[in-house]
Amino acid sequence: METKERLGKILVIDDERGPRESLRMVLKYDYEVFLADRVDSGIELLREKKPDLVIMDIRMPEKTGIEGLQEIREIDSSVSIIMLTGYGDLETAQKAIRFGANDYLQKPFDVKEIQEIIKKYVDRAKLIKRKRRAQEEMQKMTQSLGREVGKTNKMTALGAASSELVRDLRNPLTIIRGYLDLLVYELKEKQEMSSPGMEEYLDQIEANVDRCANMVESWRALGRMDFSKIQRLSLPKLFNECFRSTATHSEIVFEVQAEGAEEQYEMLGERLQVRRALQNLIDNAITALEHQPEPSITVTCSVDKTDLEIQVKDNGCGVDAQSLRWIFEPLDKTATIDQGSGLGLFITKKVIEEHRGTLQFESRDGEGTIVTVRVPQAHTALGYYSRPDALLQS
Repeated sequence: METKERLGKILVIDDERGPRESLRMVLKYDYEVFLADRVDSGIELLREKKPDLVIMDIRMPEKTGIEGLQEIREIDSSVSIIMLTGYGDLETAQKAIRFGANDYLQKPFDVKEIQEIIKKYVDRAKLIKRKRRAQEEMQKMTQSLGREVGKTNKMTALGAASSELVRDLRNPLTIIRGYLDLLVYELKEKQEMSSPGMEEYLDQIEANVDRCANMVESWRALGRMDFSKIQRLSLPKLFNECFRSTATHSEIVFEVQAEGAEEQYEMLGERLQVRRALQNLIDNAITALEHQPEPSITVTCSVDKTDLEIQVKDNGCGVDAQSLRWIFEPLDKTATIDQGSGLGLFITKKVIEEHRGTLQFESRDGEGTIVTVRVPQAHTALGYYSRPDALLQS
């Protein structure tokens, strides 16, 4: 005889035997059901069994359901909680919602209604747990990847990073899958785009799809200069374009300082690659400005003989001396899930060097960062691009 697969785990906490047993009989064919007659014993089962849903009476001896609710939320923020209440306890049930309960039901309950509500909140808890597990797994993968690359000889780091690129892509793809599941769930439940979290889910999906595409294109193009795409590029314009293309950061004061004729700040290069390199610098600066009281980014353009010198200065959190040693390494130790793949500055440096330029990074923990880019002016670079073999010379 086949055993039916259970849909989830449910913990029932009620001091009255009748409602406890009634719920057990209704739910036992679809769920694993655990029973407790007091809050304290229910908390023990919560820690041991890790249920997807807790159904708890409001009025109980020793500790009330409200007290139990507060304790459960301190232990598990994702588990769904439904409070059971009598007709006279409606105000208390509404108070329970403010303390973190997901819903409440009045006794005596309708069997069909409670089955539908229970399935809804069990599914919700499972999705939240799945998202949390995915985030934890992504963090572990990033840390593991960083440790492995750290063990290899730095001369082979590029090859190691290339072989690990597919694994690295799993991070944003897992995020996309998780938010898609949440999106589908919301659409089924609401049948419309009215959930406060809906826009966030769509933003996360779109951002991570773009992130995957950019990672692949950046990696594929690295080290391959397409001379047919070389053109004059205005660096002040490109920096302004990069900042405008980021998410809204109305609180950040952004300024590009470039005195004199605009054409003197032109370089020759592949627009896609240079744009991507500058975008990485702006994105890093924006990330460093999180939680800063008066965030600002200043891009200063100047001419030094035949070269352009660009300084990108922010007043963000800065980078400590230890981390600064690894700042240009592929998959460096400072990479996180939220901040990126650990390839951004490595790729940026390679792109600048391919355009016969240099990149310097000055920073102190808590004192902001200055990134200095030096590249040949357009008229100087013409000599390099008319003889492509010159680009291969040191």
